[in-house]
Amino acid sequence: MHAPHDATRSLPIPVTVRIASKATRLQEILRLQPGSIIELPKRADEELDVMINSAVIAKGRAVKVGENFGVEITSYRGLASS
Repeated sequence: MHAPHDATRSLPIPVTVRIASKATRLQEILRLQPGSIIELPKRADEELDVMINSAVIAKGRAVKVGENFGVEITSYRGLASS
């Protein structure tokens, strides 16, 4: 018989990959339209944050997987234990 915590290992967990974040003025947001570019404070060759519940669990770099984006993990911090 499996322990109850084993069942939770099959639950889907949303994973977010953050390129960067930036504060901007509302007037700039209201001017956005198709074709607008938002410059981010991060170099294109810097690692991305891999996050669960707003916590960074890993770093990685963007890769192409077929016609999709992917993230190759370059370092892993792991999940915080409770």
